[in-house]
Amino acid sequence: MVITNNEWSAPLRFIIGSIISTIISITIVGTSSSPSQANNSSNTGDVPRPKRIACVVCRKRKLRCDGTKPSCGTCSRLGHDCAYDEIRRKSGPKRGYVKALEARLAQVETLLKDQATDPHHGNNHSPERARQPPYVSHLLIDPPLFGDGDVGMEGMEAILGGVRGPSTSVSPNLQHHNSFESSPMIDMPQQWTDPTPTMDSAAITWDLISMGFEEALPSQDVIDALHNIYFDKIHPCMPIIHKARYFASLSMAPNIRPPVALRYAIWTLAASVSDDHGGLQTHLYRRARKCLEESEMKGHGEGIISVASSQAWLLITTYEFKLMYFPRAWMSTGRAVRLAQMMGLHRLDGSAWEVKQCLPAPKDWIEREERRRTFWMAFCLDRYASIGTGWPMCIEEKDILTNLPVSEDSFERGQPAKTISLKEAMTADGAAMLSPFGGVCLMASLFGRNLIHLHRSDGDERDDDLNGEFWRRHRNMDNILLNIQMSLPNHFRLPAGVDNSNVVFTNMNIHTSTICLHQAAIFKAEKNRMPQSVSAESKIRCITAAAQIASIMRMVCHLDLSGMNPFISFCLYVAARVFITYLKSRPGDEQVRASLQFLLTAMGHMKKKNPLTESFLVQLDVDLTGSSETSNAKFPYGFKRGEVSFFFLVRGLDGRSI
Repeated sequence: MVITNNEWSAPLRFIIGSIISTIISITIVGTSSSPSQANNSSNTGDVPRPKRIACVVCRKRKLRCDGTKPSCGTCSRLGHDCAYDEIRRKSGPKRGYVKALEARLAQVETLLKDQATDPHHGNNHSPERARQPPYVSHLLIDPPLFGDGDVGMEGMEAILGGVRGPSTSVSPNLQHHNSFESSPMIDMPQQWTDPTPTMDSAAITWDLISMGFEEALPSQDVIDALHNIYFDKIHPCMPIIHKARYFASLSMAPNIRPPVALRYAIWTLAASVSDDHGGLQTHLYRRARKCLEESEMKGHGEGIISVASSQAWLLITTYEFKLMYFPRAWMSTGRAVRLAQMMGLHRLDGSAWEVKQCLPAPKDWIEREERRRTFWMAFCLDRYASIGTGWPMCIEEKDILTNLPVSEDSFERGQPAKTISLKEAMTADGAAMLSPFGGVCLMASLFGRNLIHLHRSDGDERDDDLNGEFWRRHRNMDNILLNIQMSLPNHFRLPAGVDNSNVVFTNMNIHTSTICLHQAAIFKAEKNRMPQSVSAESKIRCITAAAQIASIMRMVCHLDLSGMNPFISFCLYVAARVFITYLKSRPGDEQVRASLQFLLTAMGHMKKKNPLTESFLVQLDVDLTGSSETSNAKFPYGFKRGEVSFFFLVRGLDGRSI
């Protein structure tokens, strides 16, 4: 289909005509008097009587006022205090409205003039024109993180209603699902009809988007595919949305549907683990952020006070950590956490505080449980964001009055179940009642306590004394870890629970937390030159826990790891560091060397769908080579499949040939 300049400009001329007619009508109404008044004045020759000014009470109640002063007849009869505004309010449009319309008219005229003077506009068969759909020049595209991460134009065309450029026809999905976003939080139907049915309306739609008018949602088949991917792969490790209610709300009225920002965040994470739609994740991510930020800037910002907004920020934060957008991820974590705290999600099961309530009470148990899960996901991300940097955490455990989540089965079925507090979960009896997601939340809490234990210590720690405060906390946390590990219910045991991503992640976190705790003990013992037996016991615990992490990874390496929690790479990194440290003192231990090779190979494959792994591999590169001057050889994560083992056969751990 060939589109001529006249066809391209027809809808723009339609818009120009509409704006001009609006300006003319406003001007006429504001400047001319009515014909009847003109005739009466010319016939009688009298000066027109001034219009009566209604009193404040009559104007407010929309009653007829005779304008009598000091008190009109209506106010005298009803006994009201009558008062008049001495300055009459002007009728008509607000100040600046006509100028705004003129500015829009100038913008449309400029776009029309640019299209008319574009030498390549009519040439729809040029190679550059064939490669790029009409909206690409208006979108910001992040550069690929890795060498082969180019964005596929075919995928972009598929998600955006089958638009392939000016020379292609409109897809059926775009013709039958013309839904646009009139608000960043609500999708509304299209407000104007196409005056020229023969032209390519999809291309015109994207020209309007570039002008800031509207933005189309993805085609329905792509939406369905991304929803399926999300709830099959992402939702099991982040079960914060009630699946049945989410899908049911999609067919409701626009103001009841899930916010567009939340849907874009869901589609973004789904696209990040999809082979077919992976090239679309950057566009979906940018749209999700745009919707949330525009909602925040509307009015006084009250539009963001919703559980769905907090959920959207949580999903965006996870994506940003996954893609190593660390500054953005840190700020997005704060947004999600502060939203949850502002809505009181951290005190759902405690006594009411004398603080402002921003949300109404939950309608039923499912809504209460969804709020619990939203808060605990924010809590986990708050801990994950801090353990990698040492920066302060937003949530203090003493402020938490929300119980841990129940099992996913009870949540999806809507069957109320008993919940336990975080304090109860750290006992042997409480650990036996943990749900898989509750186990992840519990281990995130212990990561935070490890951080405080090592970096937020008081002045009088006496870390050179085994009876001091530091070592007392160390033994207390070690006992909690052992109690949890020994008291886990049967569905938490491996390999029985290997199909549940949160069960696998919880077990890895137990051993990772053990390593972090005992590495702090080793550091303190060596710093204070304490007896060798103190550090020796902790070293044994570290190497044992690292071996357990490698064993768990061998159990799940045959599964699709794209559905695992992105922070599982942190567990592998901690275990690999233990192996590296161990092999520096015992380079002849082939079993430990084989475990290290396996972890590095696994991380090299994981980074394809979980780029966060790349940052940990870079740090392991520093640990292995010692410094950039020891060797110019590349680290195994840059090799092709199968080359990691060969690297370690010919090179030592310091990067030199052996």
